[in-house]
Amino acid sequence: MQVSLTLGFDAKRAFKNTRGLGNYSRNLISGLVAYYPQNNYFLYGARPSEYDLIKWMQSLPDSVKIRSPKNASKLIRNYWRSYGMAKNINSDHVQVYHGLSHEIPFGANRIKAKKMVTVHDLLFLRFKQNFSAADRKIYLSKIKYSCTNADRVVAVSRQTKSDLVNFLKVPEEKIDVVYQSCNPGFYTRASADKMERTRQKYGLPGQYLLFVGALVKHKNIDRIFEAMALLNNAERLPLVVVGKPNRYKNILLKKVVKLNLQNHVVFLNYVADADMPAVYQMAKALVWPSLFEGFGIPVIEALFSNLPVITSNVGCLTEVGGAGSLYVDPNKPEEISNAIHQIISSESLSSNMQKVGRIHAEKFHVKNTSRQLMQIYSSL
Repeated sequence: MQVSLTLGFDAKRAFKNTRGLGNYSRNLISGLVAYYPQNNYFLYGARPSEYDLIKWMQSLPDSVKIRSPKNASKLIRNYWRSYGMAKNINSDHVQVYHGLSHEIPFGANRIKAKKMVTVHDLLFLRFKQNFSAADRKIYLSKIKYSCTNADRVVAVSRQTKSDLVNFLKVPEEKIDVVYQSCNPGFYTRASADKMERTRQKYGLPGQYLLFVGALVKHKNIDRIFEAMALLNNAERLPLVVVGKPNRYKNILLKKVVKLNLQNHVVFLNYVADADMPAVYQMAKALVWPSLFEGFGIPVIEALFSNLPVITSNVGCLTEVGGAGSLYVDPNKPEEISNAIHQIISSESLSSNMQKVGRIHAEKFHVKNTSRQLMQIYSSL
């Protein structure tokens, strides 16, 4: 007989973030609701305003209750998160409260529930030059506070656990490693009709390489461009870059022009969640030579999509990518170029990478990550 628990979650990212931490939050919540429907769930955060996020919230069953600040102003939201939310958590008789993105409310001592926090990475300490001094101070304060006041800390990889121990001196015995999963839409093959409609909708090339993620410096996208420039014309497949535009995109565009790759790079500012599996499944390979990651969800999305992965030999990416991926030194464009060449020129290699990668992906299936989390909740 399964025991019913009352669980509370920080829904800030689930309701407001369309990728990254938002995906992590939504996948985690959806997985628990699907595999452990006997529980009572409470989500705490300002309600979403974007269509896809509203649709996700509305798809949740009646066992999930939403708690939001009454006023939508930023000042009221911030005050509520720091003070009002704790009152709601107590009045809802939550047994375990889980902060899903580095933080638990200030005034945590007022929360009667057991407290958990997920820490994704400590990039602000590894790449200080990419963060302002003020942001670094805020992030450090929040994470140290959360790790000190939480009963358990979830790290999304062994690398993040190691960083928490080495940088912040979090006791190793307090940390559980629970990998992230991805949207279950990636678990199954899209139909030929869905793929063709997706190709037409976004103007995708017949064959292409794929990058998915934030357009930021440590993702190392410019090195992919340099690697492409080293390929001969026959192997220089177009690179489709899926990422929300920002100031750094202008730097990337200049790099494209400098390397004369205007006809070989396609930027997609937005792809609907429902279309992403087809975008992955039509690609030749995911090229993801990030300089450092706490986890790397696109790698998992690719593995579930039977897509060969080229990624970095640093940080957590070797544990995420498994034995079927090709690993490169992210600072050497010639290694990235050679990996692309290997996949394009060898169908047998590509096929083997797909098979081995798909088997490895099962480790990150939401049923497995949900089971691990429930074991921690129950132990608390």
